Amino acid sequence: MINIIILIIMKNEINSKKILKIFLLVVILVSIIVTGYFLIVCFVEENIEDLKIPEITVETEFEKLTEEGLEFSISVKIFNPNNFELKIDEFSLVAITDDNNNVGSLTIDGGTVKPETSSTFKSKGIINFEAFDAEVLILSIDGDATLKILDYDKTLSLSTDMEVFIPDIADFIFNNEAINIEILVQLKIRLRGLLTIVGFKVFNPSEVPIIGKNLVYRIYRLDDDSTTLLVEQDMDPFEIPPKTEILVNEEILISYRKFFLSAGFKLLPNWIKIQVDGDLSIAGTRQVLPISVNAYFDPHLIRNLDNR
Repeated sequence: MINIIILIIMKNEINSKKILKIFLLVVILVSIIVTGYFLIVCFVEENIEDLKIPEITVETEFEKLTEEGLEFSISVKIFNPNNFELKIDEFSLVAITDDNNNVGSLTIDGGTVKPETSSTFKSKGIINFEAFDAEVLILSIDGDATLKILDYDKTLSLSTDMEVFIPDIADFIFNNEAINIEILVQLKIRLRGLLTIVGFKVFNPSEVPIIGKNLVYRIYRLDDDSTTLLVEQDMDPFEIPPKTEILVNEEILISYRKFFLSAGFKLLPNWIKIQVDGDLSIAGTRQVLPISVNAYFDPHLIRNLDNR
């Protein structure tokens, strides 16, 4: 009986020692973890306050005209000079003219930027036609970069502005394609005078509608070295759809007295000159492309021109 009691006491002492060892091991591990955590926290706190602002480089390229406006692409390059990874949700871009008109906006998806490396984020957008009325376009880009380590996070505001010169609208309207303009003429004898039917034919090679405006028809008689204006008439504005040819006709009556007697005793001129001056533009803009087209007709061979 005594032997049994002694064995139990010895066994309990062995278990107590094991429990004590386990307890001490747990305490040591917890101390290591807590100490490591505080060391990391101190390191993060020390370095997060010295966080450097990322460097931003922006590149833009105007691509083509659409019916909504001028399509462009933008590339935002972010260099992270820190030892921590940065997370960027998105950028917002606003395009403003030099007279403070908002002509476009877009969102650029963000991502991560590794420590001491660069990442590039791209997007496409549309700038309204009103932008062509300005000389300079100001692109304002804003976003937030977030650093999060353990329970600490810090947000950096990213912002940059850049000025972009508005490209020549003609480069995008016609895209190196010729705009075809023809003047067709028919002369018909009427009781009150000579009826001149002038046809103005235009082909629009662009992807956007073009407006013809401020158009004026003038008809002259050419006699040797003299030029006499016979009649002048304005033309109503008209629209030319993309990739479409239109024919606009105007009827102009010239009195016989003015036609035959405006150059003295010479009844018929050497030539009849038809001149059309005006502007072509995109709807919603003030920019115009001046045009001037001349056609000549031999009055000695008056005949109806075939319709084309």
